[in-house]
Amino acid sequence: MCDRIKVKLKSLVTEKNSLMSIWKIIYTAIGYISSVFAFAVLIKDMMSIDAFELLCKKFWWALILIGFLASLVHNHEKTVYKRTMRDNDLQIEVKVTDLFSTNALSYVIPTNTYFRTIMKDDYISSESVQGAFQLKYFKDNFQELDRMIFASLSQQKIKGQEESDIWGDVMKYPLGTVAKVDFDKKHFYFVAINDVNQYGKPVNQAYNNVETAFDGLFKAINSIGHYDDLAMPLIGTGKAAIREATIENVVEDTINRFVCADDKIARKLIICIRPKDYLEGRADFSKIVKYLDYKSEFV
Repeated sequence: MCDRIKVKLKSLVTEKNSLMSIWKIIYTAIGYISSVFAFAVLIKDMMSIDAFELLCKKFWWALILIGFLASLVHNHEKTVYKRTMRDNDLQIEVKVTDLFSTNALSYVIPTNTYFRTIMKDDYISSESVQGAFQLKYFKDNFQELDRMIFASLSQQKIKGQEESDIWGDVMKYPLGTVAKVDFDKKHFYFVAINDVNQYGKPVNQAYNNVETAFDGLFKAINSIGHYDDLAMPLIGTGKAAIREATIENVVEDTINRFVCADDKIARKLIICIRPKDYLEGRADFSKIVKYLDYKSEFV
């Protein structure tokens, strides 16, 4: 709730320091103030009632304040934007929100090639998408989640390689491997996006991991998944710590992948930008909106 309030506040004041932005706010405020006062004069002329005009003159400072507040709201930066692609009816929505605050039926969960769920010693961080998922849906019952993950891998006949880390023996699966977990009438696709060392820290980070994850995700949805509303984070931009996986790059790549896919992967794609990334200025939402407009019009 706190992050939602901060996002709303920033969307009202972001980039208001340029002369063009300041002039736009003043110009819009004058428009609102003039409209209210003109309406008051109109009532006086047509109905011979001057109470509204006198009220505006008496509380002129309140009228100016309301005008500027209305201007800020009018000119605020969007934090939710959606377009429908011309050729395939795919609706893409980009929004600043936590992944699990969205109303979707399917979700993408980036994970490691061990498919570990251990959260001790920050092996899986509570700040990661996977950590947030585990705390929200499974809390202390991670063994049940493990069972569901490996049941999916077994059902797909995906074989891993025996390895070990500080928590003991473990099976390592190829990058792009997807385990599907059905829980609470929703579908969760765990996609392996990075290798980790014995302490759970990412290794061998490369942007190719993101591309491999997309390939594996599309293949899994086509074979064992569902055609419905799909919510996903910006894979590779968080705890995977992939240098080239900037927010702008991943947003554009995600949009391109779904728009240009040979098969219909989702009815609606919801791309979620973490509030923290937006608040710290790492996500330029206006550029993202322009890119989505371009793709919907010309591709």
